Amino acid sequence: MRKRSKYRPRAMLQNPLEFVLSGFKPLRDLPGVYLDVQLKNRTALEQVRKGDANKDDIDMLIGAFNITEALAIMGKGNDWLEEIRQGQDALLELSRRGVANGMRFIMTAKQWEALKLVMDLHEEQLAHATVADIEKAHDFVLSIIRRGKARAIVQLQKEKL
Repeated sequence: MRKRSKYRPRAMLQNPLEFVLSGFKPLRDLPGVYLDVQLKNRTALEQVRKGDANKDDIDMLIGAFNITEALAIMGKGNDWLEEIRQGQDALLELSRRGVANGMRFIMTAKQWEALKLVMDLHEEQLAHATVADIEKAHDFVLSIIRRGKARAIVQLQKEKL
C-alpha cells in the first residue's frame, strides 16, 4: 500500500482585499459582531448583579476587562487606567470569594459601581475601536498571559498521590 502524503493545501482567502480593508473598519460597522459582544457582556454583568452568575459569566467579564485594559494601554482611554484597575480588583475579589463559596458569585454595592464603570468604558472603547485594534489588544492580553504576568483567581494545588 502506498504511503499517504503529508501535504495539505492551505486555505485561500476568497477576497484578500476585503479581508485587509475589514481591519480598518470600526467594530460598530459590523452590526452582528458588535451587538453580539455587547449582548454577551451585558448579560454576564446582569447575571452577576442578580446573583445568578456562573463561571462562564465571570470568564466573560474577565475577558472584557482585559481587553479594556489593553485598549487603554494602547491609547484608547489611557486616562481611565486607575478606574480600570479598580474594576479588575473588584472582579478579582468577587471571583475569589465566589470560588471559595462554592461558585456563588455575590457582589457588594462598591464592586457593582466599579464593574459597571469599567463595562461602560469597554462599550465606549468598542464603539470607537477598529477590528485591527481589537486584534492587537487580544494579542497583547495573550502575551501577558503567556509570560505569566496575569493575576490568577485560584492557584491550583497538586494533589499528593
